[in-house]
Amino acid sequence: MSYFFTKQKGFTMVEILIVIILCAIIAMAALGLYLASDKVFKKMKATSDVLEEMRSAMATLDFVFSRWGVGVPCKNNNCTIGSSITPCDATYPPSDPLCVKCNSGDLNSGCSDIEFYANLYGYGFVVNVNGTQTDLISCRLSTDKEDNYYYIWQGEKVVNYNGSGSPPIYKLSKLIPYNQDCIENYTGSPNAKSSTSVIQADNATSTYTLQPGDIIIRVPHKVRLYVDSKSNDNGYWLYLEKTDMATYENSTTKVAKVKDLNSFKVYYAQGHTLKLEIEFQSQSKPEKVLKIERYFAR
Repeated sequence: MSYFFTKQKGFTMVEILIVIILCAIIAMAALGLYLASDKVFKKMKATSDVLEEMRSAMATLDFVFSRWGVGVPCKNNNCTIGSSITPCDATYPPSDPLCVKCNSGDLNSGCSDIEFYANLYGYGFVVNVNGTQTDLISCRLSTDKEDNYYYIWQGEKVVNYNGSGSPPIYKLSKLIPYNQDCIENYTGSPNAKSSTSVIQADNATSTYTLQPGDIIIRVPHKVRLYVDSKSNDNGYWLYLEKTDMATYENSTTKVAKVKDLNSFKVYYAQGHTLKLEIEFQSQSKPEKVLKIERYFAR
């Protein structure tokens, strides 16, 4: 037994030093790999963030500009749509539904604060009238309190509008179902029903009887796009301000973070076409900037 124990050997100092050096080399390699990957991740994250900022913002802008001038009545029930973009009138409704107002700069050298009118909510078509009930093709028609404000159109004219003041606004009743989709779930037949009689919003004693071929369009909003930097914004942001032309209620939302006050410019291209230039900026560090140019035409 004593012979067995006397023959046992431990690690030598040289072996221990070699192991320590190898472990140090492996640890330094792992640390270097981590630092390199972290640097790449941070760089890629900023790029990914600014791309996501751009995609979300462009989806919003695509929508509001696709609705530019849609369902907008004209002064005196007589539209004068010119061959180019005209400034909006001082009062509503405008003479040209495709008008644009520039609040800062101009459309030739670049406008950084613009306004226009657009239908942002539901619309529908009267198909059949059966006594007190009407069959409709509903594209997000709603009778919710904040949405139940509609113009009734016959062709290019708003019904019961004599040219003085604003067109009459009507409210639907007994609409079933609400917010029915006319794209994904539309089968070619009426997808909603409502009462044939609609009531004027500001005069409950004044009504209109829906007729086949009538077009029901939600009262449009005035849309404003501009850049601002408020106290709690942490930088510059592109804002979307919406004013409901039925109730004149106003709401403002952030669209995307941008580089600075000059990061949003709108130019007149030709006809009814606008060119937008936007410099988006990532919210993460290091900051990444992406410049986008997009055309919108009506």
